[in-house]
Amino acid sequence: MQFLNKLTAMTGLLVIAAPSLLSARQPNIIYINTDDWGIGKVPAYKMDAASQKIIKTPNLDRLKADGMQFTNAYAGNAVCGPSRCSLISGKHPGNAVWRANRKSMSKDLWPPKYPLLGEVARQAGYTTAGFGKLSPGGHSTPEEITGCGWDYWLGFLGHVDCRDFYANYIYENGKRIPLPKNTKAVLKGTSLREKPIGSGVVGEGKGTFIEDLYTDKIIEFMSANKKKPFFIYFASTVPHGGPPGGMRVPSLEGYDKMENLTIYEQVYCALMTRHDRNVGRIRKAVKDLGLEKDTIIIWTSDNGDEDSYYKRTKTFDGNGPFRMMKRSLYEGGIRVPLIAYWPDTIKPGTTTDVQTTQRDVMPTLADAGGKTKTKEMDGISILPTLQGKPEKQAKREYIYFEFYEGGKQQSVRMGDWKAYRKGGWAGKIELYDLAKDREEQNDLATEHPELVKRMEEIMKKEHSPSPIWKLGTEKKAKK
Repeated sequence: MQFLNKLTAMTGLLVIAAPSLLSARQPNIIYINTDDWGIGKVPAYKMDAASQKIIKTPNLDRLKADGMQFTNAYAGNAVCGPSRCSLISGKHPGNAVWRANRKSMSKDLWPPKYPLLGEVARQAGYTTAGFGKLSPGGHSTPEEITGCGWDYWLGFLGHVDCRDFYANYIYENGKRIPLPKNTKAVLKGTSLREKPIGSGVVGEGKGTFIEDLYTDKIIEFMSANKKKPFFIYFASTVPHGGPPGGMRVPSLEGYDKMENLTIYEQVYCALMTRHDRNVGRIRKAVKDLGLEKDTIIIWTSDNGDEDSYYKRTKTFDGNGPFRMMKRSLYEGGIRVPLIAYWPDTIKPGTTTDVQTTQRDVMPTLADAGGKTKTKEMDGISILPTLQGKPEKQAKREYIYFEFYEGGKQQSVRMGDWKAYRKGGWAGKIELYDLAKDREEQNDLATEHPELVKRMEEIMKKEHSPSPIWKLGTEKKAKK
């Protein structure tokens, strides 16, 4: 069965294989994109959050120690759909089709007519595969997901069906495939959504844990394509909870020994540790296949932290020092962890303060395959940074965001200055110096009117009017 023999994955982890000195081979790329994994819940980032003393991620710790930590990495947007749209389409939020989560989008708006992420990778010489939460927003048809450019894909069609880590079906290349091990009998009494509450634990060797399945198939895909360049997009759902099945895991990974954790917190932590184990499995497979020096691994998240899945306790400081969380354009909603690993190219234990966002993945892929950036791409290639050539890294003047949940929000980061506005054109612009105030507590707008004026000009310039997304009376500045 094709389902058992072929598979490629994308999880929020980026892997790019570099050409060796003896070969003209271009880099393979694996990009792993996790779901709602706040920067404060990544122990390797050392944000002094309580979670760093609780959540165990030894493989991410090693990845960071052996690679590079990005201190100024941003998601595509403040919530999953718009963020993934920015990643897949290469557009910043003022130009992207999805600027809030929606159930559907009209056919004249999505999908766009220009090449999307997988197709850009194909044009750059890659065999492509996507795994997991592959929809760019709302619910997609199988044809729309295939149209993103995947030679092979395994995952789900929307933002709800992918949340069950023991779903009884999955889609492979557009065909719905049953997962016969995930029976009602096996799953009975395990869901945290049951009344009385379930255990959250299915048991090792019981059922099919979707995240383990993705990893199995990613490794199979790499093995089958090791002699040619490949791009893998692994869109993991960890640690996102919610219906239909909610959070549940094969085991509690020892967190049941921590008496101060609720059952929700134990399962939540176990999800992240299990994902960490799979990151280790992917890294080991790359090495075993002889591709280690030809491969970059990048691990990141799609937006800031979300804490409702474990009932909003104060156990974790999910966003570290940053203000707010998912659904906000303050730093806590869009600043994300990003770790890159590339043996013999990236110096171990290094950091970079280059400002990057998920719309940079598309031009980076093109660059890695020797192609130039096209007019549809709003981002920049960060390949020079990954190659250890910061002097060749293209500079950007600013990063722009807009988001339509929780008010019509806009933000601009320009150097160390950050502007934020809520309420569309009628809202008041706030101004922060992130070099001195990363918590965004000291509004300096009245002290720097000329800078506020410049930020407003950028907000008007970068907002593209849409039949859906409006910031008030449209007054689009000329570009």
